[in-house]
Amino acid sequence: MRHSESRNHLSYALASIFCSLLLVTATTTAWANPKPIPAGSKLVFNFNVIGYPAGKTYGGDCGDGHRIFVNRDAKGAVVRILNSTTDWSIVDCNATSDHAAALATNQAGIYDIYVRILGKMGGNLHVCADTLSDFQNGETLCQVGTIDLTRGKQSKFQIAPSAMFDASLIDLIWTVDTNADFRIAQFRVYSRP
Repeated sequence: MRHSESRNHLSYALASIFCSLLLVTATTTAWANPKPIPAGSKLVFNFNVIGYPAGKTYGGDCGDGHRIFVNRDAKGAVVRILNSTTDWSIVDCNATSDHAAALATNQAGIYDIYVRILGKMGGNLHVCADTLSDFQNGETLCQVGTIDLTRGKQSKFQIAPSAMFDASLIDLIWTVDTNADFRIAQFRVYSRP
């Protein structure tokens, strides 16, 4: 009788250990960051840039402050990057028609910012930070950096230049161009491990 009792206790103990390991594995996998975001990075803020039908003006509210609307087929939509003394937030979500959206950032240099494009194949988003025109060559220069995304078969996060989000010294202006197929781009701000 004692032999069977100890066998039962051993079975219960092994089953409990197995269930605990399974639970740890499941929760670790569920909370893992997408590639190529390093393990241990913590999500601080996220927002989406959403393609709104061409030629129309967005008239809704900004929701929870995690989205910016630009027109599909936009040429020169404006997003202002402002310095915040507290957190990251969307101050104004409307970059449709002739309106300028505003994104407040804080300590951009200590974070990694990742971006990916989703939606319709062939969708394109081009962001130029602080546009400058070269009058001799007729070129448009992006002094601080660019983000250039085209939707292909697989959509993966890539790191964006943090300087494009750093308004600690001076506010920045993004000029945003999209094509008719643009639907959505996701931006994620992570603290470094």
